[in-house]
Amino acid sequence: MDIRQFQTFKSAADLGSFTKAAQALQYSQATITSHIQQLEGEIGYPLFDRLGKRIALTVAGKELYPYVMELLTAYAKIKHISEDNHTVRGELRVGASETMTVYKLGPVLSQFKRHYPDVTLSLINDNCMPLREMLHTGELDVAITLEPIVEDPQLIAIPFLETPLVFVGGIHLATRSIVELMDECIIFSEKNCSLRRAFESYMEGKAWALSSHMEFTSMEAMKQCIVSGLGISLMPHMSVEGLLRSKDMAVLRTDDELTFYGQVCYHKNKWISRAHRTFIDTVLAQQDKERVEGGVRL
Repeated sequence: MDIRQFQTFKSAADLGSFTKAAQALQYSQATITSHIQQLEGEIGYPLFDRLGKRIALTVAGKELYPYVMELLTAYAKIKHISEDNHTVRGELRVGASETMTVYKLGPVLSQFKRHYPDVTLSLINDNCMPLREMLHTGELDVAITLEPIVEDPQLIAIPFLETPLVFVGGIHLATRSIVELMDECIIFSEKNCSLRRAFESYMEGKAWALSSHMEFTSMEAMKQCIVSGLGISLMPHMSVEGLLRSKDMAVLRTDDELTFYGQVCYHKNKWISRAHRTFIDTVLAQQDKERVEGGVRL
């Protein structure tokens, strides 16, 4: 048996799809099929029911799954064994939202790579919900999200900063309130984004009927549309701070306070290696430094 076969088995079981497992592990579909067939040959029983494009664990697969979890946890520990108590090395898979990557992670990544060159670090940018899903499937070790406080019993979430959300529009709307602008075009982020869900929840609470809207996957594209006067949106303050200072964008008046939290998240059953812990500590220490320097509101 090969450790890759167990990794493939777990990924396919977690994602419910051989195709998704191939994408997650960056294997070909044929390799995924071969790994499962070899493992089934060794076990002597089918591990998955093939239900068209869907798959489901068989009784034997369900029995095998907890043993595979134990084996992969032990394997991760073996991979991260250090030569001495001062060595930090291994592999670290980090996910982060676009806003956190652009406005917070630059100094963290630079410092971490400089101090711990023996750690192989990979970074994936995505929205907060997919990032948390990847923590559940084991595709990520740590996720840095910006959203409401995470309430997931399977995840450890450490809030380390807070930022207000602000309604923003073109400078020609500087003196207007959000209530007066409900007929304006709404600039939305994509549907699985925490910011989009917060905006839609606010609108629902205000019985705000959507007139026209535009949807973007890029925060930078959204900001340029707002600066150009094409509509209004809801944004983390730290992502538009520069545009507000230069008076290219205006905050719209509202009596409501909305807040997002930067959080370091990982699965509660995840074995935290020295590399993982050091990275988390680096994130928290950088934020402490910025707080002391008065760089953010905490």
